[in-house]
Amino acid sequence: MLAAAHNYFKEKFPDLSEDDEVTDAAIIRQLWQDKSSQVLEDYNLAQICLRCYISQQIYRVCFDLGGRFGISNGFNAEDLFPLVLDDEVMLSQSKYNKSQSGIGQYNKSQSNKSQSNSYKSLATNILQTFDPGKGSLKTWISRYVKQHPEIKQFLMQHGVYLISDWALLNDTNHKQLQRILHKMYQLAPEEIQQSCELLTSYHAVYREDRLQARLQGHTLPCKPPNNQQLQRISQDLQTRTGITLNEQVILKKLQSSAAKLRQYKIAASGGSMASVAFDKPEIQPAIEASLANQTDTNTEQIEFIKLYQEQFFVSLDKAVSEVITDYISRSQGKRKSLEKEFIKGLHLFHCEGKSMNQIAPEIGFKKQYEVTRLLKLNQFRADIRQSLLINLSSSVMEIAQEFTDCDRLQNLDKQVESILDEQISTIIQEAESEVRNPVRNKPLRNLIARRICSYLNNQDNNQDNNHNNNQDN
Repeated sequence: MLAAAHNYFKEKFPDLSEDDEVTDAAIIRQLWQDKSSQVLEDYNLAQICLRCYISQQIYRVCFDLGGRFGISNGFNAEDLFPLVLDDEVMLSQSKYNKSQSGIGQYNKSQSNKSQSNSYKSLATNILQTFDPGKGSLKTWISRYVKQHPEIKQFLMQHGVYLISDWALLNDTNHKQLQRILHKMYQLAPEEIQQSCELLTSYHAVYREDRLQARLQGHTLPCKPPNNQQLQRISQDLQTRTGITLNEQVILKKLQSSAAKLRQYKIAASGGSMASVAFDKPEIQPAIEASLANQTDTNTEQIEFIKLYQEQFFVSLDKAVSEVITDYISRSQGKRKSLEKEFIKGLHLFHCEGKSMNQIAPEIGFKKQYEVTRLLKLNQFRADIRQSLLINLSSSVMEIAQEFTDCDRLQNLDKQVESILDEQISTIIQEAESEVRNPVRNKPLRNLIARRICSYLNNQDNNQDNNHNNNQDN
């Protein structure tokens, strides 16, 4: 607490309470007016209050970045704080708290500091570059922090590139994309040519629309192309090249090119490359092409990878089955209908994307927390993780026996669990990330959710078949 600033704020807003509906914007406007005051005392204290607000918003931006990207990329918000929370007034606040009327001491201290030190904190830079006539301070802080060189470098090193797909495609020309797809991804010439032609059509429509909007004074963020723009891109592509693609295919191909560009930018900056999920159908042609070009010396490695991939899904399905069966057996002693409620709740959540509030009345519950307590999704995923790790570790060691000698097998045994643990953790984190930011009323897309739905659908089909057989008998 900065006592002088706190007292000043209370004097300016005497009736303000935690439940007050006065917006941050209204408070900032008042403080901004006082910051322009010719009275030195008002000027200094209004500026400190604004810097307090800015520092709090910087904290929130870091917290948001940590929550959105940290789990899957190996960092947290605390790692970001030292890079941007560098306001000397905040860091040395106890110096100004020794007296309630420490304004004179503060002025003198600041005056001496400004003469001897040209250093400016991020909060000070934000305050000096903000134009209240062009937008909100909160938005400006978020943009400024995310563009901070040390934040950008840190995120890049951890495999995060903060730019939308559409801005990334906007900033990439035909020759750059061609070079990256050829050198880094070694795609077939025909595929490279189509991607580059599609980028040209994207520029002809999307980039031109943004240019026209800018000429009219609009500076909006790069959002996904709308249906009308996708149709125009399709028409331009067909007119120029004769290639016919529908809007959904165009959208997916543009996103695929953007993903490759993003990985290239991260790798070029020395950052970590994200692993590719091997169950995604769009990478199968690349895998098959890669396998076709392998030499005989790599045959065993290829065979091992193929067997491992097959066993991964077998082990995951087994883990899902074991955990659901275990949950049902434990619930049978509590209430007779709990098994049906549990299964239906799992299906509604994973396969239909419904919220806990939506699920509650469908399974006969009144409150959201009752559904949460029934499904226990955090524990449910943790149990799947543990079961998968046990099953897969055993299977991988069995597979490895066919490809290596006894000495190497002993060393491999020590490494397998930690390697698998890391990969399984990534899959669990993917599931948890989607649960935090779901697309409501649509099936969840993460791998674990898809295998849960596959299991539940198979169970339904088996029950239907048994029912039909009983009727026939």
